[in-house]
Amino acid sequence: MISLFEQFQGADLDRLTDCLKAIRAAGLSVDKYCQAGVNENSGNVWVWSEDWPGCVYCSIGFDVQWSYSCPECGDEHDFDTFEEMSDYAEKHDNRCTSCTPEDEEFELATDETRSYGPHGATA
Repeated sequence: MISLFEQFQGADLDRLTDCLKAIRAAGLSVDKYCQAGVNENSGNVWVWSEDWPGCVYCSIGFDVQWSYSCPECGDEHDFDTFEEMSDYAEKHDNRCTSCTPEDEEFELATDETRSYGPHGATA
């Protein structure tokens, strides 16, 4: 078993704490299926759960963001809140704007009173 304190030391441990605070603020919890780590390239500390559409990370500048990685193309999209990330994933059927065909985007871009198609708004 790897010790938490072997993987997270110094400022990495502080960034992990910030991620855990963001998870709690989003009304989420950490369970045995969560994973955490340090990105060797960026230095970001991240926490991921199989129950979330993305992960939360804290940069070396202590900025906390939620990141959605498209399962089809790998594009990454950052959000300020878990709710924004979840809404984005749901809107694009767990894909991203790059992978959603144009005809599907028109179907997704609706509200209660109007729908938007290839020829503009209709009532």
